[in-house]
Amino acid sequence: MRPAYKDEQDIVDHASEIDVSDVCFYPAESDVAHRFLASIRGGGLVKRERPDFEDPAASLLLEAMVVDDHPRPGRKDRTRARESEVLRDLEAAGFDLRPDVKVVAAVSSGLPTEQDHNYTGYIDHFARTVLKHARKVDAYRAERPGYQLGFLVFDESTAYFETLGSFGQDGKGRPHLWFADTAFTDVMVQSGADCFVWLTPYKRLLTTPTETIALPALTIIDVMMLRQAERHAYDARRMISAEE
Repeated sequence: MRPAYKDEQDIVDHASEIDVSDVCFYPAESDVAHRFLASIRGGGLVKRERPDFEDPAASLLLEAMVVDDHPRPGRKDRTRARESEVLRDLEAAGFDLRPDVKVVAAVSSGLPTEQDHNYTGYIDHFARTVLKHARKVDAYRAERPGYQLGFLVFDESTAYFETLGSFGQDGKGRPHLWFADTAFTDVMVQSGADCFVWLTPYKRLLTTPTETIALPALTIIDVMMLRQAERHAYDARRMISAEE
């Protein structure tokens, strides 16, 4: 039984299917950003050991990774543990699925929302994951001189908003634009990658029971342009998951 989106190819395949209306370029469109998007959509990526993919025709490398917004007290992720438990239970119950079928386990960790989906935990996991991969950037570039390197991030986090404080209305505040948040952009600049392909399939922000704020499902970020982009800082004390 294969969990969905735990394999690098699953992530690329999902990114390739995002509708063009759900794609955002930040801080602006660029040749590099369009080349990475075209490579993902065009099927030119070839699986390899490390980094995960290359597109020889376009001279591109792509490294995939998964991030989330679960705090990890003692380095233990309660949500991941619960997912594994549910998948084991399904197998023990005799569910016989074809090898090509992938399973998404929508589980509750049993924790209060602020302990299950947490902005500070989100920043921490993103930084640790990206910078861990960043340590290999020089080796990747040495192996493929002249290639540009992209980081493909499959982000399982919820949407967030910054509340207005004591005098603001419940559920109202500033929507969190993760791709423009200084806490994340500083990490991207440090990474040494040329481009970030940031896949966020679970971010949904309601304004009313029937209306949502449109958020991109895929954001393509030219890191060189990011260095000159406007900086957006958020108050971590006021950041609330949209799942509350």
